[in-house]
Amino acid sequence: MSRNFTFVDHTADIAVSLEGSSLEELFTAGAESWLKSVTEEANLQADDIQELDISADSIEELLVSFLNELNFYLLSKNWLFVSVQSIKIFNDAEGCELSAELNGTKVNDNFQIKQEVKSVTYHQVEIKKKDDTYSTLVVFDI
Repeated sequence: MSRNFTFVDHTADIAVSLEGSSLEELFTAGAESWLKSVTEEANLQADDIQELDISADSIEELLVSFLNELNFYLLSKNWLFVSVQSIKIFNDAEGCELSAELNGTKVNDNFQIKQEVKSVTYHQVEIKKKDDTYSTLVVFDI
C-alpha cells in the first residue's frame, strides 16, 4: 500500500488527507484509507477481482462515488476491497469516468468491521493540484 494518506482529527467522523502524483494515485490513497478505516486486519489475502466503471459530472463526485462503491460492496455484498490492481481516470469537459480492477475477497458474517462507514461525504472534498501533487480531504460518515 502506498500510504499517501494521513488521518486528521475530526469531531464525529473520520477525516483523511489524501495526496498523489496523479489522480489514479489520489484515488488509490482514498481506497487504502477507507480500508484502513474499516478493518484492522493487516494481512488480507485477495482471491477475487471486481471491475468497476463509474461516471460522474466532476472529479470530486467521481472520488466520492468510487469510495461509496467500495463501502457498498462490503456492506451489501460482503466483498472487501484489498488493493487496486489497475485504475484509469478520464477527466474532460464532458465529465469524468473511472475504470478499475480491484482485488478483494468475500467475507463471512464473522468478519469484524473495525468501524462501519455509513457514507463517504462531499463535505470538504475539493481536489486541488499544486505543482505535481493532487490533494484533497475526505470525510467518512460513521
